[in-house]
Amino acid sequence: MPYTVLIVGLKEKDAGKTSLALALLAYLREKGFNACGFKPRAGNSVWYDYDVVHEALSQGRLYGKDAKLLKTASTSRSVAGVASANLIEEFINPFHRLWAEPARIDPISQIPYFIIDRVTLWFKEGVRNLVVVNEALPVEYRCDDKLFRKLHARASSIYHVRDLNTLNKLTREYYDLAVELAYSKMVEQHDYVVIESYSDIALPWKGIKDLDVVFGVQPGQISVYEPRKYLAAVQLSASTYSQEELATSKIVELIKPIKEVRMPPLRSEEIMQGLKEKIPLLLRV
Repeated sequence: MPYTVLIVGLKEKDAGKTSLALALLAYLREKGFNACGFKPRAGNSVWYDYDVVHEALSQGRLYGKDAKLLKTASTSRSVAGVASANLIEEFINPFHRLWAEPARIDPISQIPYFIIDRVTLWFKEGVRNLVVVNEALPVEYRCDDKLFRKLHARASSIYHVRDLNTLNKLTREYYDLAVELAYSKMVEQHDYVVIESYSDIALPWKGIKDLDVVFGVQPGQISVYEPRKYLAAVQLSASTYSQEELATSKIVELIKPIKEVRMPPLRSEEIMQGLKEKIPLLLRV
C-alpha cells in the first residue's frame, strides 16, 4: 500500500487545500517518489469557472481547475516504471458536478441546483462515463443544450433526474463506486497518494479506511492529525449528527492535532516554495 495523505479544509472556502496538495506532490516528485493527487468529488460553477468549463466541454469532457492542476503535478508512471494511461482529470477526479448559480438546494424537492454530473467508472474491462442531467432544475437556471452536445455524445449512459429518489438511487449505485474503482487503481500504481477533500467536508467519501496522516489546512496554519483518531472522531460524529456530509468543525472539536505548523501570508509567486519548505515538518510526526 502507498503512503496516503488526506488533506481537509478547516474552513469552507479558500482554505488552501489544493495549494498544499500541489506543494506536497512537487516535493515528493523532486525526491523521486511516484506520487498522485486524488480529488474524489469536485464541483465548479458554470458562471465563475467558465474558462475551464468551456475547455472541458469543448472536448466532450467535464472537469475543474483543481483536477487539472493535480493532474499536472502528479507522476504519470506506474511503480514498475511503465507509463500510466489513466492519468487524466477523470482519473484524478472520478465525480464532478457542474453547479448552477446560486449553488443551493431546492427547499421543496431537496434536489441540489446542479446542472449536470459526470461520473467516471474505471472498470477493468474499460472506462464508462455516465452523465446525469438535472431535469428538475428551474428553467431560468439552465444552460443551452448545445453546450453539452459533445459530453452527451461521449457518454456511455445518460440519466435524466426529475426527483430526489432517482438522484439518490444513482448516487448509491454509481457515485461511491466510481471513487472506489479509481482509487483502487491509483494505490496500485503509486508510492504516495494525496487525497484532497472538498469544501470543509471531513471525508470526501465513506470508503476511506487506511490513512497515514491527515492535514487540516486554513489560512495561516496547517494542523496534523493522527489518522486513526481522526477516523474514529468521524465515526463518532456520524453516529451523533444526521448530516450526510460532516464538516471538519465537528471533528476537530473531538481531537487535538499532534502538530501545528504556522504559515505567514505570502505573495502568489511565493506560496508554492513556502509550502514546500514546510513539508518535512508536516511529514515528520
